[in-house]
Amino acid sequence: MSIILVKLPSLSPTMETGNLAEWKIKVGDEVENGQIIAAIGTDKSTVDYESLDEGFVRKIILEAGSDAAVNDIIAVLTEEADEEFEAELAAALEAEKAAKAPVVEETSDDSSEAVAKPAAKAVTPAAGGAVIATIVPVAAPPATIPQPEGVVVDSSSVKVSPAARKLAEKKQINLTAVKPVTTGDRIVLADIEALPSGFGMSVAQKGSGLTGYVNRSTESLTDVPMSQMRQAIANRMVQASSGVPVIYLTTKIEMDRLLDLRVQLNSMEGVRISINDFIVKACGLALSDYPAMNAAFQGDKIVQFNDVDISVAVSIPDGLITPIVRSADSKGLISIGKDVKALVGKARSNTLSPEEYQGGSFTISNLGMFGAVDAFTAILNPPQAAILAVAGTSEELKLVNGEVKAAKVCKMTITCDHRVIDGALAAEFMNALKGYLETPAKLIV
Repeated sequence: MSIILVKLPSLSPTMETGNLAEWKIKVGDEVENGQIIAAIGTDKSTVDYESLDEGFVRKIILEAGSDAAVNDIIAVLTEEADEEFEAELAAALEAEKAAKAPVVEETSDDSSEAVAKPAAKAVTPAAGGAVIATIVPVAAPPATIPQPEGVVVDSSSVKVSPAARKLAEKKQINLTAVKPVTTGDRIVLADIEALPSGFGMSVAQKGSGLTGYVNRSTESLTDVPMSQMRQAIANRMVQASSGVPVIYLTTKIEMDRLLDLRVQLNSMEGVRISINDFIVKACGLALSDYPAMNAAFQGDKIVQFNDVDISVAVSIPDGLITPIVRSADSKGLISIGKDVKALVGKARSNTLSPEEYQGGSFTISNLGMFGAVDAFTAILNPPQAAILAVAGTSEELKLVNGEVKAAKVCKMTITCDHRVIDGALAAEFMNALKGYLETPAKLIV
């Protein structure tokens, strides 16, 4: 009988590596299909993983707390409790090792130099039968990164693309300390672009001249390792800001009526609605009015979403995550408030499920609770085509019929992917949003 290989699953679209946070099983246990066998930390959250097979646990390969690439073997099951499995496991591990090893190809010119390239990744069927393939370009091997005298950082065994190695040399980054987030098993240019100069170098190495910290004392420097989430955020922000033409529009919105309505609603028993809940609802309705805003850029086409699913940026200790309020245009304020409260709680306890943060069509980033923020622009949340930045509310004086009056004003700025959204469309959307928020009765009728 064949052994059953348990592999690290891909639990989010951007997940290339994962952390085995906790095993829920031990060697000798009998596992059933659908049983939770592990808690796996992705680049977004920690998710319970249910077994797709049944059998007896014979070997735990990846210890709790360790990292691995997606599809790495992490445990072994057998159908019977006493089956022989070691020989078959050894063959499987050898095959996995061979699949990751670089292969050698001859160059097409007259030189005799060989070029190493990673073995092609296995093609994994996606939902609906589609197939995603990865094409890896062949390039000449890079030169060894020179190190300052007395400092030795051996990166010769690190799998890294030539362009990434060249940039790492320029930024004086220790390749042995870099986790390949983008591909999972090979450092590429995006991984290096997302890291600060001198990343992975010790204080002694930095003091030797590697990063220009020669005149800094060792007590003034602290190396902070980047978590999987932090690296994923860095890579996505580079993706969002590299080669994407963006347009920004800012408007002032008077919040007096909304604030008054909120006080009235929250005076009712069991009702607790935040300003952000009003903004989510208003965005939902404005997106319904202008569905071309509810879109994403995908290669040679623009995809318009049929559902208005709004991602809400939530700050957590390790970074930022955007859980989703589904069908925000058709929900009431109380329902939206309950959804947001539950999602924020899960985000901060690291218990969001993938479907709770994957697939949003528009994002809101609200820094209004930080009073000193008068205005800001937000970076796109790819592949979405728009994100709304909400600043704090402050009092401004205005002239009304010859009289000076005070108004509570909030500046909101929308960032749009100009490949999808033109300025005129964004302006119409912002006018609609302003109308809903300045006449908040529209949000409850």
